Amino acid sequence: MSVFDQFLKVAPICEGYVVDRLSLAQIDDADALEIGLRWGPEKPDVTLAFRDVYLFSIGRLPGPGADPLDHVMATVLEPKDEPWPDGVALDLVRSTSLPPLIWLRAQGPVQLSVIAAIATVSLEVL
Repeated sequence: MSVFDQFLKVAPICEGYVVDRLSLAQIDDADALEIGLRWGPEKPDVTLAFRDVYLFSIGRLPGPGADPLDHVMATVLEPKDEPWPDGVALDLVRSTSLPPLIWLRAQGPVQLSVIAAIATVSLEVL
């Protein structure tokens, strides 16, 4: 199973988790993003790690407290010479010269979108 396949399999189980931490840095001339997700003591913490980040956005509705992620989905955007799918807001022409990209998004009280060339997921061992 490829790393992207593992990421696609785990992404939907992140529904209901809360964004606990964000880290955006530059490592070896590439953007590196880590998103730490927490449920509580009942479920393991999840870390989503991205490298070669093409897009990152996050927002949430105003109000007290942390809102859980809803409708978490991940898609592979294959290199193609055709337009990006609806919802992809990249200021970059899609082409076969690009690597495959992973597109993670969450909808609901928290809106999250990440497009990156490398994506991994790790689960805390309980």
